[in-house]
Amino acid sequence: MTAGMSPYQHLIFTVVQYSGTTNILFPTFAFVKFGTKPLDMVIIGRSILSSVGNPTAELYRGLINELAQRGHRTTFLEFHEPGKKYVRDMLKSPYCEVWTYASTDQLVAEYGYAIQSADVVLMGSMVNDTNRIAEWIAEEARGVTVYYDTNLSATIDHLQCRQDNSAFCLSADNLRHFNLFLSTTGGPFLENLAKTYEISNARALYESVDPYSFYRTDTDKHYDLGFIGNFKNDREELLNSMLLGPARYTPNRKFSLAGSGYNRVDWPRNLTYLEYLPETNLVDFYNRQHCSLVLSRADRKRMGYTPTRRLLAAAACGVPVLTDNWDGIDFFFEPHREVFCVNDEQDVLAVLYGKEEGLRQKIGHDARKRILEQHTTGHRAEQLLSYLAEITD
Repeated sequence: MTAGMSPYQHLIFTVVQYSGTTNILFPTFAFVKFGTKPLDMVIIGRSILSSVGNPTAELYRGLINELAQRGHRTTFLEFHEPGKKYVRDMLKSPYCEVWTYASTDQLVAEYGYAIQSADVVLMGSMVNDTNRIAEWIAEEARGVTVYYDTNLSATIDHLQCRQDNSAFCLSADNLRHFNLFLSTTGGPFLENLAKTYEISNARALYESVDPYSFYRTDTDKHYDLGFIGNFKNDREELLNSMLLGPARYTPNRKFSLAGSGYNRVDWPRNLTYLEYLPETNLVDFYNRQHCSLVLSRADRKRMGYTPTRRLLAAAACGVPVLTDNWDGIDFFFEPHREVFCVNDEQDVLAVLYGKEEGLRQKIGHDARKRILEQHTTGHRAEQLLSYLAEITD
């Protein structure tokens, strides 16, 4: 290989035609070896500079940071609507270049060379004009192409015509344009999607946390139970049962809730409410709780095998976690040894006041240990690199 050459410039291309679509050139990677040379990666995703209403920002930040520590270079492309004011909690990324585009036309016109010269092009889900961008990547990219789906439920609903998400979700044909399909959801739903739509390389790349951002402290405990999350209709009943119910039942105890969008009617007086909790205050908030409640959204619970960042973050802080049961949770944590699985108010009260403090602390300790062993951003970066090596071997 010539010095300075991308490790993916020696490719054999084959022509594949899907029904009703234009012929697409796909690299076969027949003679490519995934070596130790630093990779140049381009990511097109939702904003990395703003996490406001955008939970994928933290996912990308952690992953790119870990890749940078391993010597790989990333350029992140994000859409900025002209004239719109954006609330940024990151003015400049310390671990990657961030380029913006005002329209898909500008993206296609100005960033073609970046796509062509990249060793890896990764496109995230829920990007505006997603199908046009996916087709452009398929035409221009000469390296490995990856699609990272962070909302598999929306993708499946769109493909099965239960919901029109065509502006943000890929068509069945465009799903197959990528060499690697990643998802924050694993298990049977991912396997069935790959089988149904003939996706050859579908892999789970779950959420993760940075152990240097979420950790245990010796802060005094103020709340018996706390919850973080904005209002969602589909979990209102669970929240009433598992947080407000126990608070009403034990008026001499303290509880907490952080999140926006709630209609605080008839809330118990012993429930402290924080409408906005900055990211920088999360560690302190978790560590002030004797136990932390984590409830899944209905769509994630339906999918199963979708650990949320809230779940992983609370566990990383060593706080005993109470969570609703969902399919696949035992793949990540052992129920009642690393997390408490609860179904109703009585289950919550039994954990808070029927379990010894030493047992709860051990469960929190063991959950944190599991995070450090399997679910850090470093683990996910290594998984991504191993997937890339697998398809280029």
